[in-house]
Amino acid sequence: MTMRANKFLAAVLAIFLAAAAILPLPAAAQEAAVEVEYRDDITVNHPYYVEQLPGGNLLMTRVGHLSPAVVEVTPAGQEVWSYQGVQAAAARRLANGNTLIADSGAPGRPFVPRVIEVNPAGRVVWEYRLPSPARAPRYAQRLSGGNTLITLPYQIIEVTPDKRVVWSYGWGRPVPPGTPGHLANPVQAVRLPNGHTLIVDQGFTGGRVLEIDAKKQVVWQVGDGTYGPHPAIQKAAPDATGNNEDQNGKTIVPGRDGATASTTAATEKVRLKRPTGAVRLPNGNTLIADTGTSTLLEVSPDRQIISSWSWRGALAGLPVMNQWLVTPLDQSRVIVPLTLTSSKSRVLVVTSPALLPYGAGFAAPN
Repeated sequence: MTMRANKFLAAVLAIFLAAAAILPLPAAAQEAAVEVEYRDDITVNHPYYVEQLPGGNLLMTRVGHLSPAVVEVTPAGQEVWSYQGVQAAAARRLANGNTLIADSGAPGRPFVPRVIEVNPAGRVVWEYRLPSPARAPRYAQRLSGGNTLITLPYQIIEVTPDKRVVWSYGWGRPVPPGTPGHLANPVQAVRLPNGHTLIVDQGFTGGRVLEIDAKKQVVWQVGDGTYGPHPAIQKAAPDATGNNEDQNGKTIVPGRDGATASTTAATEKVRLKRPTGAVRLPNGNTLIADTGTSTLLEVSPDRQIISSWSWRGALAGLPVMNQWLVTPLDQSRVIVPLTLTSSKSRVLVVTSPALLPYGAGFAAPN
């Protein structure tokens, strides 16, 4: 090797080490660790949505062309409860021990989309049917007063126990972006303690998380339904190894629009590629799992990113075909359902040792 080449390599190495020392990077992908790993060798369906129950068991929806179900398994893989024959987009365990299921309606009887409450014996104790597959529910939350908040493809509705719709947001059909009440592809809506509704709209070309008040006004939002290179910076998309760099080699903080690590939070705009879950913390911040970038963001009420870390490192060595609805557990943990190229599945609870939870814990919405 020539002396000129040696000098060039030495200069490159010096620049790299200096950058690593001064750039305020988020928690690195390789810092993520797997706290729980559930392995599922079934290849005819996959875990789409998963909730970790207080005792550590996993309540998951298995969707696919054969044997769809909602199942509860121990971390070791033992099945302890199931409700068969539903293509469920989400299932939540209620405080009374029953399970609230958002069922798309196929292939099991009665072949219609519905939200059902099932008791531990497997009996349906409450049911709300939707008129067509175009209204198949994506998520449901039982509210403290007994009503049920249901996420539909283009609309959020609140239904009483006697099945009356008493509140809604959205058109129930596609409308142009920018139209008041526009929802592109919502996957979760939860009612907040202040009476507002937090909606995760994963979109198709980028997503957003928005808060709606009782009068259906947007009072808070991050993301705008688009995701792509900033026109001034033209950053590159993250590659399979977790590399985030623009064309000049500057590191890009996940979730920030056109932001290198030196950009101040006050001038940044949060962009979301494919958000799939959000939780409002007691301190007013919002956790957002952006599955499109494998990043957990904590965003303040004034839309600044407080922290971010990637769970991509926990997937290293796994031939991942799809990540499904990733949801936050707390500031340092996410639950990741995924399918491998072999069609076998994994459910991972991934934690970031470099980012411990701060503040009090929170109760996940029922």
